[in-house]
This record gives sequence, C-alpha cells and structure tokens, in this order.
Amino acid sequence: MVKHLVMWNFREGFPEEKKEEKAREADERLKALVGQIKGLAFAEMRLNRLPGSSRELLLISELETPEDLDAYQVHPLHVAVAEEVIKPAACDRVCFDYEM
Repeated sequence: MVKHLVMWNFREGFPEEKKEEKAREADERLKALVGQIKGLAFAEMRLNRLPGSSRELLLISELETPEDLDAYQVHPLHVAVAEEVIKPAACDRVCFDYEM
C-alpha cells in the first residue's frame, strides 16, 4: 500500500468564504474516483482549521502499489480534478509518498 499526501495553500486573494466550498468540492470529486481508477483505495481532502500549520489543504490518498500511484498521477479523471478544482484555487504544492 502507498500513502500519497499532498498539501497546498490557497492562492493569494482567494475568497475566505469560498475555501470550505472548494475543499468540499475537491473532496467529493476525489472520493468519486475510488473504484474508477485502478488501485486507488482511498481519497480524502481536508481543510485545515487549526493554527500552526503551514498549509491549508491536505489530500490523503492510498493506492495499492507504486505503479498504481504512477498511473493515478496521469489518469485523465485525476488530472481533470486537479485542473478544474485544485489548480485554479491553490498554490505551494508539497507532496510526500511512502509505502506502508
């Protein structure tokens, strides 16, 4: 099993009142990919609500194998969520992957 963690901040000027909505949209769209992309076992987007973190959004996903992670990264359904939902709102991407 591979854990894929990605974190972002919202772009400067992104409306505070839209952050919750954007995180919820990303969460719903990413969760819908489970079962549609081979090896994607879990996906969840979280909005940070506690002080002290250096990022506002967190994607937690689990994939069966490193090869599944590679395929997920370029899968059209995943790319669509990134292009349509996340990239217009977020910046400062940080990623950490590890095998469990």
